[in-house]
Amino acid sequence: MKTIAFAGGGTLGPVTPLLAVAKAIRIASSRTPRNDTFEFVWFGTPDGPERAVVEAEGMRFIPITVAKLPRHVDIRLFTFPFDSMKAHREAKEALQSIKPSVVVTAGGFTGVPVVREAAKLGIPCVMHQLDVVPGLSNRAVAKLCQSITTSFEYDKLPFGVESKRIATPSRFLSEVMPTKQEARQHFGFDDTKPVVLIVGGGTGASALNHAIDHELEGWLGFAQVLHVTGKGKMESRNNRQGYVVREFLNAEEMKYAYAAADLVVTRAGIGALSEVAALSKPAVIVPISGNQQEENAKAFHRAKAGLYVKQDQEDFSSILVKLAKHILSDARELERMGNAAHEFFATDNGTELGELVLKIASLSDSSQ
Repeated sequence: MKTIAFAGGGTLGPVTPLLAVAKAIRIASSRTPRNDTFEFVWFGTPDGPERAVVEAEGMRFIPITVAKLPRHVDIRLFTFPFDSMKAHREAKEALQSIKPSVVVTAGGFTGVPVVREAAKLGIPCVMHQLDVVPGLSNRAVAKLCQSITTSFEYDKLPFGVESKRIATPSRFLSEVMPTKQEARQHFGFDDTKPVVLIVGGGTGASALNHAIDHELEGWLGFAQVLHVTGKGKMESRNNRQGYVVREFLNAEEMKYAYAAADLVVTRAGIGALSEVAALSKPAVIVPISGNQQEENAKAFHRAKAGLYVKQDQEDFSSILVKLAKHILSDARELERMGNAAHEFFATDNGTELGELVLKIASLSDSSQ
């Protein structure tokens, strides 16, 4: 049995696309004449949202010490060198024990020590760049990778070395989706009003949560709301008629959430945007301010594949609810936006990146 290692976490952004790749590899390997079998392991953060999602897929999860250089002065600035050394040591020991054929990352600080130690051990690495703006983590390891792929097209090589744009893996493209009626029944909604899915990613979005709280009666005047707050952010919110609030949705529940939704209000991580595009969902995109998410949102907005809304503007709560009401009143615009997202942002079920990973894993095994 061969082993493929994935690395990433802290948020679900770099996680859900790679889960689609793992699934595609399982399918592809079962169809080869040799019927190769693969074991998957995942390097992630000890307390991030990815552990539950990864383990639900039957993968071994290996927690790695968080070694993220903070943007502002705090205690982590002084502990970073020690955290980094510990993370590298943990990654090295695990890699030496597991001996994977290849390491795959899609960004995130957890991938840095894993890729660096893999390169020292002669283990080939594959890196995918999800966001428009290359992150620090990917820039730190790009030149150590045998293959670099991207979700967006660039006029200049984003890492100074060869890279290739491919379809972004999406976990739901290999799934049978429920019907809208089945999905609405699942959450207790009916057909009298449209459904808005509001989700701030695996860790939630306080700005979105507060905006919904502030204008909840306004939202319920024209729509039913499925509100995913993020872990630890349920606070005093409770379900009521037309309003379903959940702290977190697993992959199966997210299928039902997307199927039920007429409109999605989301952060601008590529994990979320790729799912919106794959499923042709119209979206209002609210990026984290001062984050690479803003460029993702602007790219979708320029392509008229989503509406970009800044969260730090005055009256954000009322602007958001009024915009959603306006969009939901125009069925043609909803359909146009969903189709535009699908056409603008190429997605697949993980096959393209999975085939690349299998090729590199095969070359690695043959050279040993």
